[in-house]
Amino acid sequence: MSLLYRAQWRDDPADGALIEAAATIFTRWATAEPDVDALVDGEHVLDKPGDPSTVRMATVRRHADDRCTGIELVVRDEPSEQTSPRAVWTTTVKVALTGGAADVLVETAMDSDDPTATVKVGRPRLVDDLLELPGQHRVGGQSIVSDPIDVSAERTGFLVSLLRAADRTLPVIVFSEPADSDYRWRQRAEQVARRARGIAIIATVDHAAASALHDRIGSLAVWGGAIRTYMPAQLDGEADGWRHRFITRDVVVASASRVVDRLVAQVAQLSTRRRPSESFDRLDPVPGVEPSVLREAAEQHDLELALVAEERDGIERELNHALGHLERVRLALASTGQEELYWRVKDVADVAEIPDDVQDVTEAFVMAQEHLGQWLAVPDSAERSLAGIDSAPNAGAWGRTAWRGLRALAAYSRRRAEGFEGNFWAWCEAGEPLAWPATSKKLSMTESETVQNNAKFREARRFEVDPEVDASGSIVMYAHLKISEGGGDLAPRVYFHDDTEGRTGRVHVGFVGPHYLVPNTKS
Repeated sequence: MSLLYRAQWRDDPADGALIEAAATIFTRWATAEPDVDALVDGEHVLDKPGDPSTVRMATVRRHADDRCTGIELVVRDEPSEQTSPRAVWTTTVKVALTGGAADVLVETAMDSDDPTATVKVGRPRLVDDLLELPGQHRVGGQSIVSDPIDVSAERTGFLVSLLRAADRTLPVIVFSEPADSDYRWRQRAEQVARRARGIAIIATVDHAAASALHDRIGSLAVWGGAIRTYMPAQLDGEADGWRHRFITRDVVVASASRVVDRLVAQVAQLSTRRRPSESFDRLDPVPGVEPSVLREAAEQHDLELALVAEERDGIERELNHALGHLERVRLALASTGQEELYWRVKDVADVAEIPDDVQDVTEAFVMAQEHLGQWLAVPDSAERSLAGIDSAPNAGAWGRTAWRGLRALAAYSRRRAEGFEGNFWAWCEAGEPLAWPATSKKLSMTESETVQNNAKFREARRFEVDPEVDASGSIVMYAHLKISEGGGDLAPRVYFHDDTEGRTGRVHVGFVGPHYLVPNTKS
């Protein structure tokens, strides 16, 4: 089962009335009856409001001992047997009182027969009612804020203090006012605040506030209609910019609804990695094992994974900047007539504007469409199910690696037009600047005979292509970049077709998405 959303907060002090209040809110949400009493302990079969084809099962379990008093409430929505594909949604609410303080947790999870189904992530509506109950509703050192904070120029000091607070554990998404008169930027902030309630803080800055923010934190600020997500991470200097994802105004304009979904998915995925409070361990103990022992082992494992991911992230970032530097060196040499060291390019101005870095795979895809179109065909249909990839722990590293791969395909296409003989693998092996690693772990120019001879696997690799390549508008593509060997079925793949000797003279990208959409015998 895939955990999609996890909000948790603490109220201090709190009393037992909170438990029954939460049970009542849960019951009225599950039944859509505004005046019904709280469900008693046990299992209950309910009608899902507005959907007779779905069975709603609710489970209520109260708990009390000398160390903890609490309640666990679960609702499971399962479609009838005739429904296909089947998707089972589970919403869980837990309240635990220990030592006069109350911990509250709300989770949403989904399990589906169709892993390609689009899932719109967001808080369940009962979160709104739970947050209206009396209490401080604090996460770490911050109170949960339900609506966007409108930050004026005079209040940017408060915003910077919040962003740099050592005890901040919630991400802060800051929307900046665009240069044009697009009033919808505030509406987008409200949309994200509503859907990410409980798991993020949303703020808006107008032109004056954006300027004041820039005066305080320089390039780590946000301005001109861009959006920045400030993670609970270091914010001391320019070198920390990669930790806090920046979405440019151009990307927002190109696909505003997708940006909103992407922002919510990003903070929702981060919320699922937040470890539940120890007090919840007491609600469902493992016989004979102290909860602290299990928790300590899990925390050590998470720490080790985080260290490895951060190290790899840094290496990928350095590589992208080094590649950008190499490109600028090539341009300087070309201007002095030393083309024998680097291949000659036809439009230096366009190349110089290509960004060195991106935030995730979606941005890599958008930037490829915007900057690489002369040599690389990237239709909209090539983007497949990137929400999960963009919200995964490795999203940054995967995005940068995908961007490197797409730039490599474009550079190869351009080099072919200038006389290089050989396929993409040969070009990569030659050690050309911007080359992709020519190893079986990173590049495959074909698929196994098993895949090619299996109709299901073969058709999963049929993608849209320019009709000049094939009149039908689609072909089967086997060549692909392996953006990551790790990451399981979510690991990104880029499938492409080389038409540099054909009528279009370009490489055509047919698929950018997770591995599970292009299955093989090992999937």
